[in-house]
Amino acid sequence: MLTKPFFSIVIPTYNRCELVKKCILSIQDQTFKDWECIVINDGSTDNTHTEIADFIKSDARITLINQLNSERAISRNNGAKIAKGEYFIFIDSDDSFEKEHLQNLHISIQAEDQIHEMYFTNGKYLRANNTQELIIKDTIPSPIPIDFFLSNSVVPARVCLHHSIFNTHSFDPRTIIVEDTVLWTEILDNHRVKYLPVTSVMYHLHENNSVNIEKHNAYLQRLNGLKVLFYKKNVGDKIPNATKRKHLNRCYFGISDYYAFQDKKIKSIYWILKSIILFPELDLKHKFVSLLFLLKFVKSKP
Repeated sequence: MLTKPFFSIVIPTYNRCELVKKCILSIQDQTFKDWECIVINDGSTDNTHTEIADFIKSDARITLINQLNSERAISRNNGAKIAKGEYFIFIDSDDSFEKEHLQNLHISIQAEDQIHEMYFTNGKYLRANNTQELIIKDTIPSPIPIDFFLSNSVVPARVCLHHSIFNTHSFDPRTIIVEDTVLWTEILDNHRVKYLPVTSVMYHLHENNSVNIEKHNAYLQRLNGLKVLFYKKNVGDKIPNATKRKHLNRCYFGISDYYAFQDKKIKSIYWILKSIILFPELDLKHKFVSLLFLLKFVKSKP
């Protein structure tokens, strides 16, 4: 194992044996070789431990940590505690890097006049049919506003953090789904953050993504996580109230959509009604159309 590699790459994984293997292969395939990879096996019940052990036998840069299931925030924090690199990158086990990703990052960072504690890049959506689409299509504002990461989903693989960040910050274990958004926003409030026009992260879209609201109540978890952020001293106070209301309203609507997909129409109606009462100034026409549709469906059901 290198004493102090330039990059430490942390992969939390849970029951994604085949996907995490592909993720690791994309790291091993990097043209830039000065890295370590820490796989946090978050209580998997599949063959993850055995399969990763085979990687370790042939590549001393890879480390496996087994733990009881604790969710991604704790997994990433545990990886950060043992990471030795100058910069940390956290990648989900179902995503991957193109060959030049670390090389592009290294060149961009080395060209900087001053250290930024956080860099984030562009990336590509990769669909099941292998079609690709750029994630960022608009110009990134400068300076970046405090609520930027609330409106723009920046997955962990697109972020590169200087190791010093974890002297004072960490992923908040009270938050699920938005643990990355919460941390990025806190960092933006206190540290130098820069966008790098690097496009070599592949965010894989598939039906088992944790944010797929047809299968997972992701917006309920997002709602709980955003409340943690919004009530935090200092950073929460700097987020405009209108922005908070917009995102909370979207969570209520998303929760309603989830229950509609689950054919739990009464619960779906309940969450739409809550959004109408709490946020009457937002999407009112859309809410009433959805509410009338659900009421009609419930009424016609035998």
